[in-house]
Amino acid sequence: MLRAFSHTNGRCVFHHAKCWHHRKSVLAIRREDVNAWERRAPLAPKHVKELTQMGYKVLVQPSNRRAIHEKDYVKAGGIIQEDISEASLILGVKKPPEDKLIPKKNYAFFSHTIKAQEANMPLLDEILRQEIRLFDYEKMVDHKGMRVVAFGKWAGVAGMINILHGLGLRFLALGHHTPFMHIGMAHNYRNSSQAVQAVRDAGYEISLGLMPKSVGPLTFVFTGTGNVSKGAQEMFNALPCEFVEPHELKEVSRSGANFYLFFLTSDLRKVYGTVLSRHHHLVRKRDGLYDPVDYDKHPELYTSRFNTDIAPYTTCLINGIYWEQHTPRLLSRQDAQKLLVPVRSPAGVMEGCPELPHKLLAICDISADTGGSIEFMTECTTIDSPFCMYDADQHIIHDSVEGSGILMCSIDNLPAQLPIEATEYFGDMLFPYIEEMLLSEGSEPLESQNYSSVVRDAVIASNGSLTAKYEYIQKLRESREHAQSLKMGNKKRVLLLGSGYVSGPVLEYLTRDTNIDITV
Repeated sequence: MLRAFSHTNGRCVFHHAKCWHHRKSVLAIRREDVNAWERRAPLAPKHVKELTQMGYKVLVQPSNRRAIHEKDYVKAGGIIQEDISEASLILGVKKPPEDKLIPKKNYAFFSHTIKAQEANMPLLDEILRQEIRLFDYEKMVDHKGMRVVAFGKWAGVAGMINILHGLGLRFLALGHHTPFMHIGMAHNYRNSSQAVQAVRDAGYEISLGLMPKSVGPLTFVFTGTGNVSKGAQEMFNALPCEFVEPHELKEVSRSGANFYLFFLTSDLRKVYGTVLSRHHHLVRKRDGLYDPVDYDKHPELYTSRFNTDIAPYTTCLINGIYWEQHTPRLLSRQDAQKLLVPVRSPAGVMEGCPELPHKLLAICDISADTGGSIEFMTECTTIDSPFCMYDADQHIIHDSVEGSGILMCSIDNLPAQLPIEATEYFGDMLFPYIEEMLLSEGSEPLESQNYSSVVRDAVIASNGSLTAKYEYIQKLRESREHAQSLKMGNKKRVLLLGSGYVSGPVLEYLTRDTNIDITV
């Protein structure tokens, strides 16, 4: 006898019936092995406890790296063992190694395949070959298209902590000691409460007027209104801050152009923030207006005025928006060059109190979408090496907080820095869908499953094929491969003779142009 369930707002509500078949269903939590910093899990012990009390068997692969200790899972009823082949549903956070996949199972994890990401296509091919059913958390959305399972809040929290730490380092490199020097990276705190206290302590020093006058007013711009942005704002609110409307940002920033005037007219004992929504910077190309319905249908007809209306008055950008190929960018490479123009004070500079080189000092790209809404964010940074400098004039990136350019932070696994809270938060959102995902074996036809829309629409692959909703992935792959073949045919070929002292700078210069194929 199957358990009956009804659908309420896209979510399954199960009516528990005594059923021997499903009481023996097995779930596994796989070990995360994508990198040394990945200490999260998809479910916390409290979720395992509830599942075992419902009659399910929960296997947990052993891992000393996991932030939540194994004994807590055992206490909750989980079974620690290496072999998880008994499970019909295998949960993870990040992608598993291709050689560890088990054929014809249900898998759930962030696959990063929905944009046909080249690095993950071998994994997708192996999933198809082994006839695995893949649920992708990223595509679990409600009837409004909003994600129902995500780490977004904790990406925002960790990202904000990190960029405040980075600003402390950048200011110091520019000749300024600031209270931000006392804020560490997010993973240095046992939990977010400790981090909040550190930010509050820095904020207390700011409230005492201990920020250098020559840096002027600090302005923080948060893009988007989702969980990422809210998480970042939650941490920002621990500072003495005032939120202003986007159109007020210019005046707030201008009052600091002459720091002597600023000292007389503005309050150095706080920082300023603004939250940017679509209507604040997106306009239709033909008439300069914004229509939300029209934008959703035809985003390619719109452009962003962020580069002219917002960015020139921004000290630190916290970017959390989702970007797609046909939507407007926030900043291009050309925009960055225009923004890195020095703003000189007519009053001159006091020795030992240098001016800032330009207004836009830092970008925390929490979206971590390379080449996306921030075009010149071409590669993610890491927890090991969290910051880099983008030199717009030279169009080069170097691992430092010194030199010319914009400080960049674009870590793609931010919640791993606060793994326990992130695991509990994520598990709370995922748990209502677990039992539904356990109802079938991965080898059974997808058409025979009575999934809710939230779960069904998250199935990328099943029974050896891409599902109908995701067949476009193959077309994207073919299109990219065709474009790459054409590009290779149009490449300039350069033969560089010699490997002496002269060759190094020449090679570095030539490699900036991706249309040049170099042979040394």
